Amino acid sequence: MIPVLLGVTILIFTLMYFVPGDVAAIVLGSSSTDVQREAYRESMGLNEPYIIQLFQYIKNIVTKLDFGTSYIQGISVTTALLERFPRTLIIAIGTVIVGFGIGIPLGMVAAVYQDSLVDKFALTVSLVGVSMPQFWLAEILIMLFAVQLRWLPSQGMGGIEYQILPCIANAAAGIAGNVRLTRSSMLEVIRADYVTTARSKGVSEFNVLIRHAFPNALIPIVTGVGNCFGAMLGGTLIIENVFGIPGIGAYMVKAINARDYTACQGSVIFVAFVFGIVMLLVDLLYAFIDPRIKAQYEGKKASKKHEE
Repeated sequence: MIPVLLGVTILIFTLMYFVPGDVAAIVLGSSSTDVQREAYRESMGLNEPYIIQLFQYIKNIVTKLDFGTSYIQGISVTTALLERFPRTLIIAIGTVIVGFGIGIPLGMVAAVYQDSLVDKFALTVSLVGVSMPQFWLAEILIMLFAVQLRWLPSQGMGGIEYQILPCIANAAAGIAGNVRLTRSSMLEVIRADYVTTARSKGVSEFNVLIRHAFPNALIPIVTGVGNCFGAMLGGTLIIENVFGIPGIGAYMVKAINARDYTACQGSVIFVAFVFGIVMLLVDLLYAFIDPRIKAQYEGKKASKKHEE
């Protein structure tokens, strides 16, 4: 994680450093004088060489978890991100639950009944889910459930009723991906010798699927869920803006529109950090899911003890 995060930090800082435009002119406005702009640059350390600014920025992140101060809002970027992160986290968890709860069972059924009508239906759902743009589906859901039926709110944050439409709109692509991934993983596993052996011993089909096949098909599925969850935590740019959710995604869009360079680079690095944590947890989870990986680690530990 450390080299990846360091590389992301250097890359985004370099891109923001060489972006055309004068930060002092953006912050102070076109009516400011050259003296005022120069004084602002000096106070913010913008006159320092590139390498010194980069070193100071990385040092502040490592020692203080400080992503700088927003040029436009004048508040700490870290504070703004931490304030908005729980809202994005709620949407991310809801999205993963919907995508996991619908996509994986549908993919399992499609694999068991391969080439049947159920399988074709699941593949059709997968194709439609991948093809639909998020903003289009979000607008359709708002028009139907918020405007016409008036069952659910269309904007803002509040109780669970505010999370239903954003999570469904955000989970469409995830459902499609989980269907295809689960189907392909289960098709590989259910043809394995140990599954055939379990059936020959008289184990019920349900137990064969749940206790023998599904755990061994979980590795690619968990990876896909981890990728989805990490991406959702990074901020759902479209969904948060359509539904008026003040999360990380909406914060990044506002920072980009306002050319708030500090907020932009701080948001990207924070997203990379969160995504890295999620993928690290997914990697650690492999050992608990797949007994082959666990046995491999235990074998290495045993060999080291034997050598000692």
